[in-house]
Amino acid sequence: MVVTLAMESNCLRIDLDLSSEAASMWVPEYDEMYTLPPFNLVTLTSVELQKDSVSDFVSKCPCLEELHLLHCKIPSSYFELNAPESNLKCLELHSCRGNKGLSFEHASIQIPTLLQLKYIGEFRSAGYLSICNSENLIEANICIFYCPNYEYKLVCKLLKNLLNVKSLTLSPSNLDVLNTNGGISLPSPLFNLRHLSVDLGQADKEFPGLICLLRSTPCLETLCVDCHPYCETDDEMLSGVYNADEEVVQQLHLLPSLMKVEIKEFQGLKVEMEFVKHILQISVCLKEMVIHIRGRYYYLDIRMGKDHYKNFKIKKAETIKTLLACTPASPDAKIILK
Repeated sequence: MVVTLAMESNCLRIDLDLSSEAASMWVPEYDEMYTLPPFNLVTLTSVELQKDSVSDFVSKCPCLEELHLLHCKIPSSYFELNAPESNLKCLELHSCRGNKGLSFEHASIQIPTLLQLKYIGEFRSAGYLSICNSENLIEANICIFYCPNYEYKLVCKLLKNLLNVKSLTLSPSNLDVLNTNGGISLPSPLFNLRHLSVDLGQADKEFPGLICLLRSTPCLETLCVDCHPYCETDDEMLSGVYNADEEVVQQLHLLPSLMKVEIKEFQGLKVEMEFVKHILQISVCLKEMVIHIRGRYYYLDIRMGKDHYKNFKIKKAETIKTLLACTPASPDAKIILK
């Protein structure tokens, strides 16, 4: 009914959510040729789609500029969207799955007009994401959940396809792979990247991967790091308070264009402190470094504060004191604690 009304009313947008429905979406059949309405934006949530229907839909809807597929099911072992003649500018794929509800083996996207891409999901063993003909892509958010066989060369190939991207958001698995393979820098530097945002699953293990990435972004202007965005065990949360045996951040090269840094969920791990000091020392044009520390310790107090409150308070005070004592290379730099 929703699809029928949309086709007959020439609406510009569709937002279809079948997350509470047990049945698949019913699409009416037309005996005569018809033209799809001039959709500008389509959002489908928990909709079961036919194989190749996404490519057909995008190709046959020339006015479509935004497509959001959320938790949709596609009866195939892989996802492919090849629409060279479309006008699609924004694409979001969030937790979509293939045959029998399993993850895709791989996903391939080829849309020359694409400006924004958001991909959140996981792959089967050795699966990968391929982005081709992406010359116009300027903003990408790639969150691929951890896969033990995710290969270094596949991450490098993915990043190579994002050479024109100006704003990039990456998940922990990408950084973990760069670190595991001992990458010093990427084979193809991201010269056009201006804004980088990364989430760290385990800060002490993934900072080296971030360093590898930063060595390959000489024109970076803003950096946002979320140190503890995911659920942690009690031991992981307490490691920064009681343990000092952590890896030290590798030395970075000069970041001549970096002007703003934001670090969320900062706890004061040794590796976090070393990272802050290095960034301040090599960012000669830095204007502002914003460090969110109070929210992290508030969370620690709520979850485990009864037995560790005193030590949390001491650690927090020591961390703040150390941060305020840091000397930046830029005379205009301000350190703001929140």
